[in-house]
Amino acid sequence: MQNNGFVYVASLRRGYYRAAKNSALSLLDYWPEAKITLFTHAEWVEPEDYAIFENIITYGVPYHKRAKLWALDKTPYDLTVYMDCDTEVQHDDIRKIFEQIPDDVDVIFTDNRPYNAALTKLSETEEMTEHCGLFVYRNNEQTLKLMSAWWGEYCKQNEPGYDRQHYPKEALQWDTFTMWRLLTYGDMGVKTGRFPDPDAKWNFVIGYKQEELQGQEIVIYHYTLPPSVLDK
Repeated sequence: MQNNGFVYVASLRRGYYRAAKNSALSLLDYWPEAKITLFTHAEWVEPEDYAIFENIITYGVPYHKRAKLWALDKTPYDLTVYMDCDTEVQHDDIRKIFEQIPDDVDVIFTDNRPYNAALTKLSETEEMTEHCGLFVYRNNEQTLKLMSAWWGEYCKQNEPGYDRQHYPKEALQWDTFTMWRLLTYGDMGVKTGRFPDPDAKWNFVIGYKQEELQGQEIVIYHYTLPPSVLDK
C-alpha cells in the first residue's frame, strides 16, 4: 500500500503558517486520516500543531519566498499533493485526488488561465501553462531530480547578471517560469500531465470564471492572502 500525503511549506512570513494550518484543518474536515507534512520555522510551531500535522520539519528550512522549491524533493510520501498555504478544501472528493495521476505519469498540474494570471505568454510561441500552486507528483528519481533543479534554477535566475535571453524581466520572479524552462529545455526525463477536466475544480483560483467548473463542485479553493495579514 502506498504512503501518500500532502505537503505544505510556510516560510518567511508568519501569515503563511496560519494559512497552512487553516488549510490543513479544512483537509482533515473531509479526510480525517489524511497524512500531512509541514515545512516551516521552529519558532512558529505550537505544541497543539502536532495534532494537525503528521510531520513538522523545521531543520534547514530557508527564510525564502520560494522555500517550497527547497522542500519538494524532501517529501516523505510515495505520492505527494503539494498545496499552497492559501487554499481551502471544500468537498470530500479530496479523497480521490491521488487517483487523478495516471500510472505512467510523474507529475500532474492544473492549467493556468491567461485571463487570471499576471503572466503566461513569454513570446509568440512560448507560454507557461502549468499552475504551480497545486500539483501531484511521484517520489521517483527523475521527479525528485526535477524538484531539486527547480529550487537551484530559481535561485540562479534571481542572481545579478542572470542571462534571461529574450524573456521578459518580470518572468524571473515566478517559479512557474523556472518549471516551464526545465520542462521545455531541461531534458529532465519527467512525464507530465494534467488533472482531468474540469481541472479547475481541483484548484479553483480566486478570479476564475464559474463556467470553468462545468457544473461540478469546487474541491480546493485557492485564494490570495492579503498583505495586511502576512506578518501578524
